[in-house]
Order: sequence, then structure tokens, then C-alpha cells
Amino acid sequence: MRQDYLHVCIVLDASGSMSPMERETRQILKDFIYKEKQQPGKTVLDVYQFNSYVRHLLKSIDLSNVDNRFVDHYSCGGCTAMNDAICIAIDELGKKFSEMPECDRPADILVAILTDGEENASRRFTAADVKARITHQRDVYSWQFMFLAANQDAVLSGGDIGIQANDCVNFEATAQGVAYCMDNLNERNANIRSERRRK
Repeated sequence: MRQDYLHVCIVLDASGSMSPMERETRQILKDFIYKEKQQPGKTVLDVYQFNSYVRHLLKSIDLSNVDNRFVDHYSCGGCTAMNDAICIAIDELGKKFSEMPECDRPADILVAILTDGEENASRRFTAADVKARITHQRDVYSWQFMFLAANQDAVLSGGDIGIQANDCVNFEATAQGVAYCMDNLNERNANIRSERRRK
């Protein structure tokens, strides 16, 4: 594995309730990427958005090559197919990493799920499917997960899908709340890199 390689996947709510924060969320994503670019090592980013459907907005792009215009495709409306988004993201990333030579795989993988509401629209996967995937990837492959949630108890909802309490964060459903979440993600990434350097 590449010890300097961190792979980050953001699974981002784009349901109708996020509409008042749509423009600000685009800028917050840009700010997040700018801060990550200042960090040492190789960082690759995936971004999935979910509402009634799931869209893969950014497909495993090294941050040094990210074109921030991808955020223009972040568009809110519809319901909350969160289970589908999480399972699709995990399955697609797992397949990608399994097909890579082991020496090229990331030493650290972090999946961050951000939502301002509860699941209500998935067609393919259940909460039990999500929990099974998260538990497997964490326990077998040491993936890390964060659950960032508004309008609910993040610890309770995160626990229902297999995410540990210290990896769950509540936020207010405002642009400032989304920015707070992304700052938490920047900090988590910095801690991962720091921990990796100490090993």
C-alpha cells in the first residue's frame, strides 16, 4: 500500500431540504478542496450526491488535478436515497481498490456521509445492507467512516448503520452547519496523515 495515499469519499445529501444551502455548499466544497490541497501526500477524492437518485459527481480524481467546476453539478431536489448512495459508493470503491495492485492501493480510506434528513427513498438497499458493508469494510480493510447529520440524533442514526459514536457529528441545517462538518472532515484527514507519519 502507498503510505502517503489517502482516499476520501464524500456521500453528500442533495435532497430538496438542502436547496436553501445549495449555493453555499458548492463554495464549501471548493474551500474543503483548497485546504486539502495544502496537505502533504497524495489525496484522491470521490463525491457522490444523493436525492431521489444517486449521482457520482467526482470519480477518483487526485486533488492536484481537480477542476472545481464539478461543484456546478451539485443540484438539490427530491427525496433522500441515502442507503442506495452509501452502498453504491462502497461497492464501487471496493471494486476499484480490489482491481489495483496492492502496492498502489491507499493506506487510508475515509468515507464521510453528510445528510440533513433521514432515509426515505432508496430502492435497492436497506439500512441492514449499509450496516453490513460498513462493518465489513471497517473490520476487514480498516476503512474509516464519518456520519455528519442534522435534524436527527447523529449518534443514534449512525449507530443504526454501523458507524461508531465517536465518528458521528450533529450539525445545524444551515450553511454554517455544513461548513462546520467540512471543517471536521479537514481535521479528520489531517489527523489521519499525522498518525500515518508517526507509524
